Amino acid sequence: METRRAVLRETIESTPAGEIVGLLEELVLRGRRAGAPYDVAVVALSALLDEEDDATLAYTRRAELYAAARDAGLEAIAALLLGERAVDGPAAAAERPLRPGGRALTLGERKALARGPRGDALERLMRDTNPQVIRALLANPRLTEKDVVRIAALRPQNAANLREILRARRWSVRRSVRCALAWNPHTPGAIARRLLPLLDSADLAALAQEGPDDAIRCAAEAILRLRRTRDGPSEGRDEPDDTEGGAESGGGATEEG
Repeated sequence: METRRAVLRETIESTPAGEIVGLLEELVLRGRRAGAPYDVAVVALSALLDEEDDATLAYTRRAELYAAARDAGLEAIAALLLGERAVDGPAAAAERPLRPGGRALTLGERKALARGPRGDALERLMRDTNPQVIRALLANPRLTEKDVVRIAALRPQNAANLREILRARRWSVRRSVRCALAWNPHTPGAIARRLLPLLDSADLAALAQEGPDDAIRCAAEAILRLRRTRDGPSEGRDEPDDTEGGAESGGGATEEG
């Protein structure tokens, strides 16, 4: 991911804004259906534009690209370049018990359990508020796609935990995980909007109607319009998803915490 992001950053910084907007348009149009390298580039772009990341693209360059997208009438591209702060979730705890009334476990203890065998402890750690614990969980080979969807859909949820899911290549390629992130109101809006090019048109249509906020609904509708403009009214019948759990509905991937 770091190498892809570095290449993308160099390209964005050294290429005229109008050409970059055209490149971003292709990523939006091809990201879901064309697979690699387009979907990988969209995820790298999201990381590059993440305001919480130290390597984020400079604000002045982002503003230039936003203006170029607006001048070209590409609202779907302009929406990708907007940034905002996340809805506050639970504070990340250094120590917390696994069970109510139990002994508070240190961060190191919980990380060790997160790498362990499947059982009650692993189930409870899926609700942990510390992103280091979530990172250890996501790397555990015993974790399933259904588990990750539960973590991604949990409400309330830390934005930092949701970022860990997006950064986990093993899971961020899954349609059901992407949908859960897009539907969760605790996902930073800018990140959720940058996931939209990776979704099927049916998922986008659902988000355009009932997404978690106006910005997501408008961005989903803008991408749908762009796809229809380029591909015609038949666009929307995407190829079936072949990942585990691909038939799950993004709108249903919610779990109140």
